[in-house]
Amino acid sequence: MKILLVFPRIEHGAATHSDKGSWSSILFGYPIITLPHLAAITPKKYSIKLVNENYEDIDFNDDADVVGITSYTMTAPRVYEIADEFRRRGKKVVLGGYHPTAMPDEAKQHADSILLGEAEATWPELLSDAEKGKLKQFYGPNPDFDMAAIPPIRRDLIIHNPIMGAVQSTRGCPNQCEFCAIASFCKHGVKQRPIKNVVDEIKQMPNRMFVIHDPSLTVNPPYAREFFKELIRQKIHKGWVANGNANVLGKIDDDFLDLARKSGCVEWFVGFESVSQASLDGIKKTVNKVEDFKKMITRIHKHGMTVQGGIIFGFDQDTSDVFDNTLEKMYEWELDAVEINVLTPYPGTPLFDRLEKEGRLLTRDWSKFNQIDVVFKPKQMTEKELFEGARKVAKAYYTMPNVITRATKVFLRTRKLFGLLPAGTNYTFRRYYKKDFGF
Repeated sequence: MKILLVFPRIEHGAATHSDKGSWSSILFGYPIITLPHLAAITPKKYSIKLVNENYEDIDFNDDADVVGITSYTMTAPRVYEIADEFRRRGKKVVLGGYHPTAMPDEAKQHADSILLGEAEATWPELLSDAEKGKLKQFYGPNPDFDMAAIPPIRRDLIIHNPIMGAVQSTRGCPNQCEFCAIASFCKHGVKQRPIKNVVDEIKQMPNRMFVIHDPSLTVNPPYAREFFKELIRQKIHKGWVANGNANVLGKIDDDFLDLARKSGCVEWFVGFESVSQASLDGIKKTVNKVEDFKKMITRIHKHGMTVQGGIIFGFDQDTSDVFDNTLEKMYEWELDAVEINVLTPYPGTPLFDRLEKEGRLLTRDWSKFNQIDVVFKPKQMTEKELFEGARKVAKAYYTMPNVITRATKVFLRTRKLFGLLPAGTNYTFRRYYKKDFGF
C-alpha cells in the first residue's frame, strides 16, 4: 500500500507559500517534524512519500492508496480543498492534527477517516484497516503510548531546510493556559523520551543548528540538565534554540544555565504573553510574574544566550495603553527579538469555548485564525484598535536601524557562528510583520 503525506501551504509566517523557490524560504524555512515523525512510525511494509506544499506542488494524480493531511486551524480551508480533490479522484483521505481533533464533525465532511490527537497508538491500526478496506470514521484519541518507542523522524524525506533541523524530546504541558491548544490536544501530562534516544537522533542530523520542538524544555529541570550534560559528553557541536518558562529560567541555579550554553543553546523562546500582571492572571498564567522578567532576561544575557519573547495582545484586561506600555518594556528589558501576536481563540481551547458562549466570535473563516487578524470582539477596545495597536508595536520595534542594532548585539553576545541564528530572527520577523501587518 502506498501512502502520501501532505503538509499544506502556509499563508502567514516568516516563510510562506509565496516564498516558494526563493532564497528566503531556504534561510527562514521553519523545520516541520509532524509528517516525518508520522512516516517514522509507519510500518515498513508500506511505501511512503511526503510533500510540503510550501516548497513543491501537489500531484493530485499520485498513485497513493491513502493520503494523509495534517491541519492547523489557519490551514483548514486549504486542507479541505486538497482533501476534496483527492477524494474526487477516488483516493482515501485521512485528516489529523490540531484542527480536525478540535472540530472532528466538520473535518469528517472532507475525509474518509479522522485521526484524533496523537498518532502513535492509532496510526498503524488505521493503516491496517485501510489495507483491509475497513477504515473507521474516527481513530483515537489514545494517549497510551511509550515515548521510548518513538523512532527518529524520517529525515530522508525532508528535502528542504538545509540550515535548520528539529527534534522533540518531550510532549505535553502541565500548564492550563486558557488560549493554548496543547493541553486539549495532548490528553496526558508531560511525557519524555529517553535522553540517549534524543541525543542519538541529534547526532544523525545533517544540520548544524536545530530547534527543540518541546512545549517547554524547562518543565522538568533535572531531565533538561542531564540532556545538556549528554550533549556535552557526546561533543555535539551544534547550536540550538528551545522554549523555556520565565519562572524557571529566572530562578534556576547558574550551573543549569552554564550547561545549557556549553551544550549549544543560543536562544530561549519565552512566552511572556503580556507586560500586564492582570492580563496574565486573567488567562491563568499566574506563574509568570512581570516584576521578575527583566532580571531573568539579564541572567540569560550574562550566560551568553539570547531571549526571544512571545507577546500577545487582546486579553480581556488589555486596554488601549497596553501597546505603548509593552513597547516601553521591550526596550527596557533589552529583548533580543519579539514575536508579536494578536490573541487567537483556537477551537478546542477554553478560550474558544468561552468567547463562543459570550457571543464574541466574529467569524469561522479559519484562514483568519492566524494570530494577525482579529477574529473576536475585544473587551476593552475595538477590533481596529487591537489590530492597529499590534501593528504599531511591530512597526516600531522592527525598524531597520533597530533590527541592525539588535542583530549586532545578539551576534556579539553569542560569539560563535551559531549567533547568526538568533541574529537572523530579527530580519525574519521584520519580513514577516511587514508582510502580514502591511507596513
